Amino acid sequence: MEKQKLNHHLLLISFGIILYLVLQNLSGILSALSFLGSVLTSFSIGLILAYLINIPYVWFNKKAFGALSRKGGRSAKSGKIISFVLAYIMTLLIIVFLFWIIIPQLVRSLSLLVQNITFYINEAENFIQNLSTRFGQDNLYQDQLEKVMKTLETSIDTWISEILENALNTVVNVTSYITNWIIGIVFSVYLLYNKEMLLRQIRKAIQAFFSQKHFDRIFELSARANRMFSGFIAGNLIDAMIVGVLCFIGASIIGTPFPLLISVIIGVTNIIPVIGPFIGAVPSALIILLVDPIKALIFVAMIIAIQQVDGNIIKPRLFGNRVGLSSVWVLLAIVIGGGFFGIMGMVFAVPIFALLYSILSDVINSRLAKKNIAIEADHENSLEIQSDNEPDQAKQAKR
Repeated sequence: MEKQKLNHHLLLISFGIILYLVLQNLSGILSALSFLGSVLTSFSIGLILAYLINIPYVWFNKKAFGALSRKGGRSAKSGKIISFVLAYIMTLLIIVFLFWIIIPQLVRSLSLLVQNITFYINEAENFIQNLSTRFGQDNLYQDQLEKVMKTLETSIDTWISEILENALNTVVNVTSYITNWIIGIVFSVYLLYNKEMLLRQIRKAIQAFFSQKHFDRIFELSARANRMFSGFIAGNLIDAMIVGVLCFIGASIIGTPFPLLISVIIGVTNIIPVIGPFIGAVPSALIILLVDPIKALIFVAMIIAIQQVDGNIIKPRLFGNRVGLSSVWVLLAIVIGGGFFGIMGMVFAVPIFALLYSILSDVINSRLAKKNIAIEADHENSLEIQSDNEPDQAKQAKR
């Protein structure tokens, strides 16, 4: 009893000393934690970049230079180096394209939109007033319309003022982001080039601490997750690019204002499954509506047509049945992911949910197999359970 009391007192004294040292060196500890957070941020960026660049790297290594890889020896090493360099060159060209062509035009479009926002609001106000007059409701919406317009103008002025006031902080944050990205790119080069060695080391560590059964299961699930995520990410990026290009061509043909800005919005939001097209179409249509209401209606009809082509032709060819989820489960995954993690949750909820769904299906099928119950999937993707203990006539009737 006395020994326990002594240990208790020693613990309290030790805790007090540690707390005192922490408070005395709080600034240094916070700076170390900040540095550690920066390093972890850079490492996370590098890990994500390595995973994304690994998708074209694998394609180059297995498809474009597959003959070199199959020869082995120096030829395989040469194919790996060429694929590695081409994957990074392709990524660099995409970044250059974005920063030298797309982003400057987006900035010009946004600047023009902000400069003319008052004119566009007045035009929209006149259009609504003329429309209400035509239907004999001269002053029905006048008061409400004036309140809405004043509120909108005040919000825009406040937003612009906040941007100008926070310009210095923005520059500092941008500098920090650029530094993290540079370090992250260096990390990604190391991770991707040494991918095989790192995977061997991870495999050895898992084999050392787990049984062969669990080892096989871990790597089977890892391979399944990789197939789902890489296929989903690659398919979504290609699909977003195709939809964005189709939108730009259509917007240029019908003469909508800010075609590049609108096409980028449509393409980026199209990455979000199911509801992404609607998220992008609403602000785009509102931007056009401020300038030309008739073209806004034509634009909406064009987006509906593009989404029909995308949903029935493009996506089935890109994805096939990789995800393996019905539309109900996809929508549920998006709602849950968006509720907890916002836009990023909406984007990655589907492959995560699909992976969990496949794992749960394996567990259910395994337990049913132990009970001698077979599973038959009908055309609606539902499951019909059939017991081996049923009479033969019942089985035949069910067939």
